[in-house]
Amino acid sequence: MKNLVLTVGTVLLSALACADAPASWTFTSAKLVPDPAVGREISADVHEIALPSRRSIGWWTTTHELTRTGGVHFAVRAEITLGAGEADVYNDCMMFVTWLDPKYGRVPGKRFFQREFIAYTDAPAADGRIVRTFDQTLPVPSTSDCVRVEFIAKWHPMTVRVSGLKVEEVARPAPRRVRCVVGNPHERRPKSWDDPAAAVAGRLAQIEATLTNIFAHVERPDIILFSEVFTDTGTPCPEKTAERIPGGPTFALASRYAKRYRCNIAMNVRERTDAGTYHNSTFIVDRAGELVGVYRKVTLTSGEYQSGMLPGDDFRVFQLDFGKVGCLTCWDNWFSESFKYTRRLGAELLLFPLAGCAQDHMDFVWPTRAIDTGVPILFCTRQGHLPSGIVDRDGTWAAQTLEDNGFAWADIDLNERKRTFWLSVGPGAGDPYDLYINESRPELYRRQPLR
Repeated sequence: MKNLVLTVGTVLLSALACADAPASWTFTSAKLVPDPAVGREISADVHEIALPSRRSIGWWTTTHELTRTGGVHFAVRAEITLGAGEADVYNDCMMFVTWLDPKYGRVPGKRFFQREFIAYTDAPAADGRIVRTFDQTLPVPSTSDCVRVEFIAKWHPMTVRVSGLKVEEVARPAPRRVRCVVGNPHERRPKSWDDPAAAVAGRLAQIEATLTNIFAHVERPDIILFSEVFTDTGTPCPEKTAERIPGGPTFALASRYAKRYRCNIAMNVRERTDAGTYHNSTFIVDRAGELVGVYRKVTLTSGEYQSGMLPGDDFRVFQLDFGKVGCLTCWDNWFSESFKYTRRLGAELLLFPLAGCAQDHMDFVWPTRAIDTGVPILFCTRQGHLPSGIVDRDGTWAAQTLEDNGFAWADIDLNERKRTFWLSVGPGAGDPYDLYINESRPELYRRQPLR
């Protein structure tokens, strides 16, 4: 065993101390792999897994009895040293928990309540190791009286050492509700573009009328979204109507209302930069009316790039006071990787301004994107034949409107998980928000050739 540990990379999991840490541990090496993992008990609190190759999988399992149905705080620290030729452990060093059903959940192969991954963050150590810290508080489902904890190492040569696992019963996590609003002014053609500033001012008046309507009827919204390039769509002179961010009239309007009503506001414009480039850009202002950030549309349509507009070069997530928000724009939606990349950056809510689309896209594509990522989405269009609204993480519409200068709003709990029976977890509920990230294979995706 000693020689094996010396010849492979090392993952050291040293958890926070816990006086009532579970004492019973079981080690398993997947029996079908050609290179078995090896488990070693260092002490009552320290357990090790050694993986000799990429063809190895092993895990330690322990259980913790629950005395009440509130919440449980899980925490453990991982120090990861990879073997020769390994650049990243990706999501192949993980911790997940299974909430057991009092009647069936302790019997192998029988129904249990649900399984979910524990969130983690990575940081480099001075000696080159990766420090992976698992830390999350979860609500206890239904009448579960026991939780099974598993530490898994797979598909990389490494050694896993688990010590002092922290499993604390705490108060049930509080909801994190966000009041989401989409404004819905319909596109109206200006009588003339002879005076571009006047045409833009007319569109801004529509937005302002919608904002007035929103704040008259919705108490304390947290985030408001408007549609794609509303102020100068159809302009024959984009070089005269494109705006600076900040500095343009649309930004000024958003900033003024955000500050007055203490609300985050997102709007989309044709942006002109100091460098003379043009972009389709969504900006967010915070409750103080200050710029949070700008997302430049990554996937441009042929009409946009033939006009000379340039794409953004990355997906972005913005930290607001209630959580992390991602932005995607119109044509971005037809490329599912856009949503998945933004989710991987930590997005908890997606802002999706667009011009318009077909009915079947609204019925199937938009909800599918929410299901794909487990992330709720605010959709805002500017054409009256399709609604603007809010789709929850399970693909159901939480609210929608067709009304001109109207709005749709809903309270979304960012801590809620819309679990689905079975998925990959077996006879229990799984959480797509975690599963679609933790069971994907980013290492493989990066190796694929681009044609």
